[in-house]
Amino acid sequence: MAAAQEPYDSMQPLKPETILLARIRSVVSENLAHLPNFTCLETIERSQRPPGARRYRFLDNIRLEVALVEGKELYAWPGSPKFEERELRDMVGGGAIGTGDFALHAKSIYLGDTARFTYQGTEELRGRKVHVFHYKVPLETSRYFMRIEKTEGPVGYQGRVYNDAETLEISRIEIHIDEVPPSLPLQEGHKVIDYAPMDIGGVRHVLPVSMEMTLVDLNGGENRNRAVFSGCRQYLGESRLIFEDPLPAAPAPQQPVEWTLPEGLDVRLKLTGTLDLSKSAMGDPVVFEVSRDSVRGGQVWLPRGAKVRLRLDHIACRDFPTSHCFFALAPGRFEFQNKSGEFRAELVQPDLWRTMEMLLRNVRPQLRTIPVEMGQAPEGAVILLVGGRRGKLPSGFQTVWRTLKARGE
Repeated sequence: MAAAQEPYDSMQPLKPETILLARIRSVVSENLAHLPNFTCLETIERSQRPPGARRYRFLDNIRLEVALVEGKELYAWPGSPKFEERELRDMVGGGAIGTGDFALHAKSIYLGDTARFTYQGTEELRGRKVHVFHYKVPLETSRYFMRIEKTEGPVGYQGRVYNDAETLEISRIEIHIDEVPPSLPLQEGHKVIDYAPMDIGGVRHVLPVSMEMTLVDLNGGENRNRAVFSGCRQYLGESRLIFEDPLPAAPAPQQPVEWTLPEGLDVRLKLTGTLDLSKSAMGDPVVFEVSRDSVRGGQVWLPRGAKVRLRLDHIACRDFPTSHCFFALAPGRFEFQNKSGEFRAELVQPDLWRTMEMLLRNVRPQLRTIPVEMGQAPEGAVILLVGGRRGKLPSGFQTVWRTLKARGE
């Protein structure tokens, strides 16, 4: 019988494991209650193993900013001015993706009223002694919802939780999904979240540092995500109080101007740094620089040196018939002086189809197709092709773009 859920008898002393679990829950509750609003960089490696295969096949990397604000997980692409309110699965498109790793799983397991615990003794984890409890959350009381394609439903799960024997703080949570409703096309799932102390705003907190999730579909195929969290920092507002005497008046800065580019403007851009797809991830910013004034009607709309920041989207690399990679660049923004605005444009040079003809010239024309992953790129994204197993574009790589009609124009 689960140690923490035995009927209470006032004539009998509480078992040591029951008292231990109560102390652990108190520590976890205290830690979660005092978590500040914070944000971390999350890097996810996604891979897939077809039914019967022995090895996983790498799919892609994804890089995101994830924030815990007022107990809610929010996501944004690195460098974005704000966090998104939409679902993470809608941001990244297709493929397996999961949420809840920062606090939601810990709250549900430790502090909810659905898990049943059994003490399993102590072990050593990463060089420290830990207490281990097995727990189970049945399907009928579970609040763990999964969504696969367009189907959503609760799942039952069980696993083990590990808490440091000295501090009683969380060290690891294991989740094994073993009760799946017939409507979900899932056989089983497994997730491991590792925790470690981290300094945020000068205060010690225990936060997730890594996560691994594996989902097994009905045919036996597997999707695996491995994530690491880094660069965690407190998420603060922009306001501040100043008590010092003001400095001598300086020239007032120019007011920012939202600048709209005309449709059909030719823009020459060069890469400001090497783009190495073997080290890049979906979500990374890709920075270009205007290499020649973009002029229309005697006016310079984008001067030489202006920066254009696009976002790396889906990447698909193939080894047959020759090593090559397709990748997408999502629309972004430009800035110069006090002006900035949306950059939406089609790529004129290099031409994708001509590049495919040259790089894949030994392939029958009917087989020169763009990978299906590229169809998941956002509206307005452009697709490029580069040779090599995990291709590179050198710093200074030249491109020519032609602007499209601005949204809402």
